Amino acid sequence: MKKGKNNATRQPLPSLTGGVGGGSLWWLPVIGLLLVAGFKLVLSESEMLLRAQELNLWLPTGLYWKTMMRYPGGAASWCATYLTQYFFHPWLGVGILCGLWLIICLLLAWIYRLKGPWMALTVLVPLALMACFVQTGYWIYYQKLQGHLFVPTIGVLFATLCLAVQRLLDDRLPEKAARWARLCWMAIVCIAGYPFFGAWALGATGLLGLFPRVKDSSLNFKLSTLNFLPSLVLIAAVPQIYYQLVFEMTERSFLYVAALPSFRYSAESFEQYRIPYYAIIAAFIVLIALSASEGFAFAKKLKPWHRSVLALLLVAQGIVGVSQVWYRDTNFQKELAMNRAVEELDWERVLTISRDGSSDVKPTRMMILYKNLALFRLGRAGDEMFTYPEGATPQNAPWKVRITQVGGKLIYYHYGKENFCYRWCMEDGVEFGWKAETLKFMARTSILNHEWTVARKYLDLLKRTTFHRQWAERYEQYLATPDAFDLDKLEASAKAGHALLDAQGMKEFAPILHMMTYPDRLDGDNTLVEMYLLQTFAKGNGDDPLFQEMTLICALIMKDIDLFWPRFMKFATMNPERHMPRHYQEAAYLYGHLENKVDISRMPFDPEVRDTYERFMRFNEQCGPMSEEQKAVAFYPQFGNTFYYFYFLVRNQKTN
Repeated sequence: MKKGKNNATRQPLPSLTGGVGGGSLWWLPVIGLLLVAGFKLVLSESEMLLRAQELNLWLPTGLYWKTMMRYPGGAASWCATYLTQYFFHPWLGVGILCGLWLIICLLLAWIYRLKGPWMALTVLVPLALMACFVQTGYWIYYQKLQGHLFVPTIGVLFATLCLAVQRLLDDRLPEKAARWARLCWMAIVCIAGYPFFGAWALGATGLLGLFPRVKDSSLNFKLSTLNFLPSLVLIAAVPQIYYQLVFEMTERSFLYVAALPSFRYSAESFEQYRIPYYAIIAAFIVLIALSASEGFAFAKKLKPWHRSVLALLLVAQGIVGVSQVWYRDTNFQKELAMNRAVEELDWERVLTISRDGSSDVKPTRMMILYKNLALFRLGRAGDEMFTYPEGATPQNAPWKVRITQVGGKLIYYHYGKENFCYRWCMEDGVEFGWKAETLKFMARTSILNHEWTVARKYLDLLKRTTFHRQWAERYEQYLATPDAFDLDKLEASAKAGHALLDAQGMKEFAPILHMMTYPDRLDGDNTLVEMYLLQTFAKGNGDDPLFQEMTLICALIMKDIDLFWPRFMKFATMNPERHMPRHYQEAAYLYGHLENKVDISRMPFDPEVRDTYERFMRFNEQCGPMSEEQKAVAFYPQFGNTFYYFYFLVRNQKTN
């Protein structure tokens, strides 16, 4: 066969040291930058990565594949969910991510025939992908696109591979045959790729339409437009055809953004989160403009050192852009860390995280819920609950973040509200997709509700995952001991010296069973997790000591004197040998002086409780002219760890 004239320009893939078209060390900064990016992600975002894989689910089943392929871009999500699960080990998931970014850089340098400093500009694409990754924040709970952290990388890799195939065809075919092959390949990518990769296939089609300009920079504007026109026709027509014949979608507007994250909450759209995705397009435009053909006049006139400076400036601009969109929020990181500590039943670590950091950063209500749960489980809420910083800082997001999505299911689970936990798991599964975390909660709540068959169904699904099999097998053993989830039988077996549950099971399930001693009734939380728990427990009544103490704690937090006294009296009666915790004494001493409805003269208050109250009142007289906000600051050093301070000076905290 006669060789085409393009064969003379055939070039191999770039080496890591030699580059394309000559010896160069410009790959070293690219590799170095990707390594730094990887280390930074592992060091700064490990908690988010661990949470991401819990909020992800990949199953090796045909049904799972069919479910993902119900909408355009299903294959991209399927691949992304598979890779997201490797964040179970953050260093492994990040290593895979950076490895894919390096492959993209290598391919782009070869496709666009980049030489010298221009090779370093291939890192602009990974920088844009990293910006998509690190801006996530609270979207991690609200994204409906499955595998959304990996989808942009999968989509760009697909588009890059399509361009690589086009480059191979052009290098190996005569000009006329290459022209027809280019059109055929473009049609294949768009028509066959759209169901699998959605908008990323449309983007690849557009890049293929621009490829003649890359290959021959001498094309004028008219010829360039004529070459690009078929790609525009395909991009416009193919999604509409699939809409009519294949996919069932309610909105036509979704056709052209399929497999792209949706930054909508309720009826509001937050377009600022799309900027990194526009940056991906801009990065490709830069690579096309500065490709090896260098058809632009200014590029031909640049001296080597000018090119180096320009390349470094563009890369620096990309790094600055990533830094600008990187989501940094101390409370968000604390919430993630506290959530994981609660899941691991490491109550002391929950409290350590709560105390760490600057006192100027007030906690969110989610953090307060985690802290109070930890103290309650340790039996120290009555002595330490008000010694930690109080606050109601809204989550740092431009929309209203609900506790039900962030950690409400975990809170409900540990407070014995298993039906509410299950209910929100079901609603989130329908709204945002099924997750490993969701299946774990549904399995455990089913066990606690004695629904063994249902529990086994969820555990069997988890056993088919890559990293959650061991977790499922550990909980599967509890299905063989149904008596362990009857509180009376569990306590009888413990007294007899042969516990029905292992140490881990006793630590997790026994306290929850104590909290499930409330009567059955039909009610709702209206998405207000904390308010629902406070009102339910404060107005509740029971004979279980642990449950009854929770009613006292909630009455204390609500500052409800009428609810407090009967719960305080019952707590004292049920715990005659226990020293009355400090905060309960403070509340009783304060309420006794405020209303004089209950005779407290014979109650054995600690001298410290009496002394602190007297000092508080004297200091209040001295600070008479101050406003309440000024008093809150002035009183905190001496009395910030008392119920007196909480009652008088902690106000207007909105519960969620």
